[in-house]
Amino acid sequence: MGPGRGSERHLEATVRGLAFAADGGACEPCDVMLRYSEDDPLVVSVTTARLGRRAEHWVISRDLLSDGLSGRAGIGDVTVRPVVDPDGPPGVLLRARDEQRALRVRIGHQALLLYLARSHALVPFGSEVRPGRIDKGIEGLLAPR
Repeated sequence: MGPGRGSERHLEATVRGLAFAADGGACEPCDVMLRYSEDDPLVVSVTTARLGRRAEHWVISRDLLSDGLSGRAGIGDVTVRPVVDPDGPPGVLLRARDEQRALRVRIGHQALLLYLARSHALVPFGSEVRPGRIDKGIEGLLAPR
């Protein structure tokens, strides 16, 4: 896992990945930025950056990413599953799609595992939704800008 930054409220790391073409063919290296915030504790923002292309931003459930470490998780437009490469370390395949775009990116299993462990240290599993957090979120939405 690349350099990670974290504060009391946010966690950010960049990992190397492989992005696959939409047709399932060729793949190319990419950077995958993972961002987690205590302010939105149910999701991880995933941004992929490939040379010569616009960065793509996705929001994926933290629980789905955790479940995808050990088996296929998700149905429909977002899935996560472990993958084995006979010539390399274990990985995790993230797949997401919407009306205009699709994502297929492989990242290292260990990198995702360590990142999620750090996110669970920030906001433990099961404590994501608490009355105080909900009230704070609503106040933020209603605050004048």
